[in-house]
Amino acid sequence: MDDLKPLLAFAAVLEHGSMNAAAQALGMTPSAVSQHISRLEKLHGVKLLHRSTRRLAPTDAGQVLGEHCRRLLATVRDTRLALSGLKTDIAGSVRLAAPTGLANAAAFRRALLRLSREHPALQIDLQLGEALADLREGGIDIALRGGEHALDAPELIARKLAEWPWRICAAPDYLKTAPPIAQPADLAAHRWVYHQPPQLELACGRERRPLSISSGLRCNQIAAVRPLCEAGLGLALIIQGEAADAVQSGSLQIVLPEWRLPAVALYAVTPHRIQSARIAAVLRILQESFAEPPAAAEAT
Repeated sequence: MDDLKPLLAFAAVLEHGSMNAAAQALGMTPSAVSQHISRLEKLHGVKLLHRSTRRLAPTDAGQVLGEHCRRLLATVRDTRLALSGLKTDIAGSVRLAAPTGLANAAAFRRALLRLSREHPALQIDLQLGEALADLREGGIDIALRGGEHALDAPELIARKLAEWPWRICAAPDYLKTAPPIAQPADLAAHRWVYHQPPQLELACGRERRPLSISSGLRCNQIAAVRPLCEAGLGLALIIQGEAADAVQSGSLQIVLPEWRLPAVALYAVTPHRIQSARIAAVLRILQESFAEPPAAAEAT
């Protein structure tokens, strides 16, 4: 086992970017980490790191060895998680990160209600925000991610929860006084509430029409789009799962429902494949809740 410590130390240095950060992650002193790296270099007669006062960077040999060491470190972590998962008690804290807008999604709220009802000993630490949560730093157990950047880190494990299309929504009061909308070309005459100008395409059968939004009320927080749209400030793009309950209650209407927009895939992402009992329970309930058939309003 002593032969593995230098390899694990080297993997931690590459993962965290410095001796100090690696030492903190491993529960060692920076001096001990440095000695492990020096031992590797001396034993095998290769230089593994370029050292400077500002940063550490792997040499060519270090990059080759680093790939093997990362896999070794991942195996050690999975083994520890497997041992932890042998415990049958589903209790303790689970740190769950999600986009703020998911608080509007019935599927997400169903999952939270089921967790509180079925596993009262679980403490869910819910962290809502638009920034992409970094699971590699160890601060988050599960991150719900959607969109094109959800799977940017190939070492993370992603489980698909849902695929929700974008919908054009508006408040009924806004539509009463706004110009009528019978086809995509009519959208140009309307105000919009939006976060980022989209590059999307509307489809109906074989017909295709680009959707262009360049004017209106622009929000720096995407979670603000839905309440502002409900307030009657204009049209908005909202993913189906987040708009469904508002459509069902009548506070929002779907505009041009026969025209389809691309869908956003939503994933539950974890840093490891093997999970403890408590995290496995949360993942299972998330998957089951998001897989439930949508209400009739969601399908319109």
